[in-house]
Amino acid sequence: MSLSSADIAHLEAVLAQGKKPKVVFTDAAGQVAGRTGKVVALDPGGVDDFVHVAFGSDELSFSAAELRLPAPGEGARRAPRQRSNEPVAPSGPGLLPDEPAPKNQPAVSERKTVTAPEAPQAAAEPAAAPKKKAARPRAAAAKHPELSITLTYEDGEWSVAATRGARAVVKGAKVAHSNALAMCQASGSDEVAEVVDEVVEKIRSEAAEEASRLRRQLEEAEARLAELK
Repeated sequence: MSLSSADIAHLEAVLAQGKKPKVVFTDAAGQVAGRTGKVVALDPGGVDDFVHVAFGSDELSFSAAELRLPAPGEGARRAPRQRSNEPVAPSGPGLLPDEPAPKNQPAVSERKTVTAPEAPQAAAEPAAAPKKKAARPRAAAAKHPELSITLTYEDGEWSVAATRGARAVVKGAKVAHSNALAMCQASGSDEVAEVVDEVVEKIRSEAAEEASRLRRQLEEAEARLAELK
């Protein structure tokens, strides 16, 4: 399993509360599979590895396929086993606690032995930081082209838009007719030239109709002026 869109929305909500939600590395994460980390930031701006996770002393970026939410109860710490504090009976003759004291002799005081605490184990050497698996070729993993430029003609005007990955960098910038036609001719495609010729013919037809209408209006205005002289 990996992070779904609903899981990512949940992580964003938890981060918005100032908390660092826990995630588990899947088998796709390579050497760190099965370990847990804390999400510190999300940056889903057209990048595969957009989930920033802190684990140990490292902080790396991972994709949604390399992470999942922990199952209920997963990663919970076990209660430490209580150590028995019962005294240990001393060894040696005459020191057993159940042996009765001889008559007409002072009772031997009971000797108690307390178990010494176990010596703390030497701290294990810190494990070497796991190496993140080799980055996949971006060309094979990208879901969007690195750069896309679109030329559009609508309502008598040309406009251009540009996107980088999934992020729009230019939206509907106006382009002059001459510049738009030059861009189309530069493509060197016969199919593009055929479609553009149809659009240009439509533009000329509309412009000719507009010019004819304006001439008629001008003639009517000049006629009225002549009547007033």
